[in-house]
Parts: sequence; C-alpha cells; structure tokens
Amino acid sequence: MLMLGTLLQVTLRSQTAREQVWMPGEMRQPDETFGQRIQRLRRERGLTQRQVAAELGIDFTYLSKLENDRGEPPGEDTVRRLAAVLQTDEEMLLALAGKVPAELRERAQRDVEFARFLRRLPSVPDEDLRRIYKNLKIPPADR
Repeated sequence: MLMLGTLLQVTLRSQTAREQVWMPGEMRQPDETFGQRIQRLRRERGLTQRQVAAELGIDFTYLSKLENDRGEPPGEDTVRRLAAVLQTDEEMLLALAGKVPAELRERAQRDVEFARFLRRLPSVPDEDLRRIYKNLKIPPADR
C-alpha cells in the first residue's frame, strides 16, 4: 500500500510540475512543496498561522511544522478543510500532500491490472495521458 501511495505521489507531483496548474488568480511557484504552497497561500490571503489553525482545529505549532515540511502532511479531511480555508483547489493540495483516496488503494489491492496500470503511469507520454483524460472526460486544469 505504501508503494502505491508513493507511486501516485510521484506521478501527481511530476504531472503537477509539467502542467504548471494553479487556480485563477494564484501566482504559483514551480516545484512548490506542500508546506511551501500552504504557507504562500496563507500569506497571500493575509491570514496568520493562529487564524488558520483555529479554523482547522489544530495547534498553530503543527501548522508551522507543516509549512516547513517537517513531518507527514495531515490526513485527507484536514487537507480538504485547509484547501477551503485557503480558497484553493483541494485536488491540487491533496496531490502535493501525496494523499491517495482509499478507494484507489482498495481497487489496486483487488485488481492486479489496475495496479499495473498505476505503476506504469509515471512513464506514460504526455500525449497518451491527454488522450486518457479526454476519454475519461477529465476537464483540463486552469492554467
């Protein structure tokens, strides 16, 4: 399971770096880490660590550790709430945090072909990925 999470994290991060995706109005820096991203967004919105932490129900020292990329990113629910507080795309923040939906892990555990597909994603050419996105009706990200 850890291998799948790591694989998808690398896949999502490399895809993110290639596409340079961000929400409208955001000034995204290339190759940002999860911590750098949340720190920049918090500052752009004029929020203090204490304000964001209070909204999330976490200690501000934990938020400080997250912003400085110390320790593991929080759980999926906390990342989603953080995205809402920072008014940013939750899928992008989840990708930067390396979060993999439980349904994806479960599917890979019971479906060997699906697991093989996921393992090959990092080496799939961009053109092929675009065709897959189109076939799955995945809308293009805002640029």
